[in-house]
Amino acid sequence: MIEYDNIYFIGIGGVGMSAIARMLRSRGAVVSGSDASASLVTEGLQEENIKVSLTQVAENIGDEIDCVVYTTAIPKENPELVEAHRRGLPVYTYAQMLGILSKDLDTIAISGAHGKTTTTAMTSVVFHGVGKKPHVIIGSLLPSIKSNYIKGEEDLLITEACEYNRTFLNLSPKHLVITNIDEDHLDYFKDLNDIKNAFVEMAEKLPEDGKIICDPSLENLAPIVEKFADKIIDYTKFISEVPKLKVLGKHNISNAAAALAAVSIYTDNLEGAKNSLKEFAGTWRRLEVRGVNHKDAIIYDDYAHHPDEIRATIASLREEFDDKKIVVFFQPHLYSRTKLLLDKFVKALHEADEIYLLPIYAAREPEDPTISSEILTQKLKEIAQKDKKIEYLDSFGSAANKINEKDAENIVVTMGAGDVYKILDLI
Repeated sequence: MIEYDNIYFIGIGGVGMSAIARMLRSRGAVVSGSDASASLVTEGLQEENIKVSLTQVAENIGDEIDCVVYTTAIPKENPELVEAHRRGLPVYTYAQMLGILSKDLDTIAISGAHGKTTTTAMTSVVFHGVGKKPHVIIGSLLPSIKSNYIKGEEDLLITEACEYNRTFLNLSPKHLVITNIDEDHLDYFKDLNDIKNAFVEMAEKLPEDGKIICDPSLENLAPIVEKFADKIIDYTKFISEVPKLKVLGKHNISNAAAALAAVSIYTDNLEGAKNSLKEFAGTWRRLEVRGVNHKDAIIYDDYAHHPDEIRATIASLREEFDDKKIVVFFQPHLYSRTKLLLDKFVKALHEADEIYLLPIYAAREPEDPTISSEILTQKLKEIAQKDKKIEYLDSFGSAANKINEKDAENIVVTMGAGDVYKILDLI
C-alpha cells in the first residue's frame, strides 16, 4: 500500500512518470509535479486537473508534500530535488515507485529490447476482451483515451519493464513477457552477455508458479531457456490465433501472439481476446499514421531508434506500399548508441529509398564530438549508389520543407526516440 497522501513528481511530463502519477491519483493520492517544458503529456495531465508547473524551483515543494518521485533524466542539482533532500522527504526514482506499486498487485511485466510498448497495449486490449480489467501502464499514449494509464478494477497490473540500468529489477513480477533480447543501452551494459544476465536476474524474481512468455528459439534467449525451461510459454504457438491486424508489420503479429499467450494463463477462451485485437489501432508514435501533406504523400511517425527497429519499420511500410518510395527522416537518439551501433545504423537506414538525417538527440548525454549525424550521413553515402538521395538537415524547418515537397508516390516517416515528431507540427 502507498502510505503517502501528497506526492510531487519532478519530470512529470515523462511518459512513465505521468502514468504512475495518474495511477497514484486514481488510488487516492494528491498528485502534482513539474517539467521543463509543455508537451502533449503535460497538457493531458492539466486537463485532468493535475497541477503541473513549467518552472522547477524549490518553492514548488510545499509543506503539504510528503513524498517526491523523480526521473533520473534530471540533474542532481535540480532545485526541487535538492529541496526534497534538504527536508528529508522520502524520495524515489520512477522505477522505485513503480516497484512499490507492483508489490501490491499480480504484475505481468512486459520486457524486451523491442516491442514493449505495443505488446503492453495489446496485452491490455486482450485482457479487456476477456472481461478482465487490470491496471495498465504503457510507455506511450493510447489515442483512444489520450492517456498512458488505464485504471483497473482488480489486483492485476500490466506494465512495461525496461532493462536500462536494470531498472526492471525494481518490479515484483508474477509473470514475465520477453519480446526479444538485443544489443542496446551499451552506455550502461558492458556487452550483450551483460544484457542477457540482466534478463536472467529478472526471471529469477518470478514466483514458483510464474511464467515466462517468449520465443525460445531466439538465440539471445538461450540463457533463459536453459535455466527456466519449465516456466516458458512459447508465444509463437499463438501466431496462428492472431487475427488480421490494423497495425502493420510481421513484428506486430509476434507482439499480438505474446499478448494472447499472456492472457491464456487466465482463460481458455481466446475469442474475446482475438476480437479485441482486430480493433487495436496502435499507440502514439508507433508507426502512427499522421495524415497526408498537400501533395497527398502519406506521413507516418515512428519511435524506432535502434537498427533492428528501423529495419522492421521500413520492412512493414515496404510490405504495405510496395509501389511507393519509402522516405525516412531520422533523428538518432544518444551519442553513445549512434557511435556504438554506427555500422548497424548504416545498414538499416540504407534499406529506405531516401534518407534525411537530423542532429543527434542528446537526451541524458553530454555532446560527443567524435560522432554526429554528419558522420552517419557520410557513412551512408559511402555505400549508396550515387543517385540515392541521402542528406543531412540541420533543422526541423528544413525537414518540414522537404516533406512538403513529397507527393503521392512517397511514404514519409519521421523516426526516432527524441522530439522528431515535432517536425509534423510544421507541416
